[in-house]
Amino acid sequence: MKKIILSIIAVAMAMIPASAGKHLSFKGVEITGSKDEMVAALAKKGFRYEEENNGVPLVIGNFAGYRDVEVNVIPDFSSNEVIAIRAEFPVRMNWVKLEKDYSTLKELLIKKYGEPAEVTEVFRDGPHDESAKKLVSLIRGNCIWESVFVCKEGKITLYMKHQGPICCVCLYYQDNAGSKTAEKAMLKDI
Repeated sequence: MKKIILSIIAVAMAMIPASAGKHLSFKGVEITGSKDEMVAALAKKGFRYEEENNGVPLVIGNFAGYRDVEVNVIPDFSSNEVIAIRAEFPVRMNWVKLEKDYSTLKELLIKKYGEPAEVTEVFRDGPHDESAKKLVSLIRGNCIWESVFVCKEGKITLYMKHQGPICCVCLYYQDNAGSKTAEKAMLKDI
C-alpha cells in the first residue's frame, strides 16, 4: 500500500509542469519573495533605493538602455510578497520622443517574448496628424497606447502613462502568482 501511494505521488509530481514554480523576471531577478528581498536583489543589479511611498519601495537604475528608470516594487499588502514591478521611463514632453520610447521597448519585448497578445493604439478623439495634438489627446485621457505580452510566468504590459501634463512610457511586470492583486495595483498611482 505504501508503494502504491508513493507511486501515485511520483506520477502526480511528474505531471506538474516544470514552469509551475517559476516566476516572471525583471532585470534577471524573479518577481518573488518579500519587497525587502526584491529591493536587495535589484541593488545587486545596480539599482539604488530612493524611498518608500505607501508601502511601495522605489528604486532607480538603468534598464533596457535607459538611465534613471524609476522602478516600483509592488507587494501584496496582505502578505508583503512582491507580485509586480512597474518601471517608469524618462518623462517626455513631446509625442515623437514618447512614441520612440514606446516603439523601442515594444521591439525589445517582441524579440524576447514574441508578438504581443493584445495591442491597443488608438485616439478616441479622432486621428491626429500633428504630434502636439497626439500628446494633448494622451494628456486628456483620449489616447490608449498599450501592448500586452503574455508568457507562462505572467504578463508584461507596455503602456503610455500621463499624470496631468507629465507623460512617460511604463512597463508593468505582473507575476502569475499575484495576478488578481497586481491588476488592481497597476491602475493605482503609486
